[in-house]
Amino acid sequence: MRKQVKSILNYYKSMALWSFIVTLGITIINPELILALSTKLFLVFVLWFLISDRKVRQRLRFYRIRGVSNMKFFTVIFLFDGLLTTSFLLLIKGFI
Repeated sequence: MRKQVKSILNYYKSMALWSFIVTLGITIINPELILALSTKLFLVFVLWFLISDRKVRQRLRFYRIRGVSNMKFFTVIFLFDGLLTTSFLLLIKGFI
């Protein structure tokens, strides 16, 4: 279980910068938690759609090798990203 989560978080490192840029954009436009989490959920669904493409799926083969299902992969990514987004927005709202 730990190796699976570790491999998922290892993949998330490559998306962390983009996720933070999206979070900053949401914060500038309208720093509401529901909007931010809804946007992140939408982006997770877009990623899921991209993985259904064969070429993209070949690049992400390593998480299949470790026995991670698609549902677990996207759930862990969304929960981790949602946790980071929530903590960032709560910190920002404390200063606004």
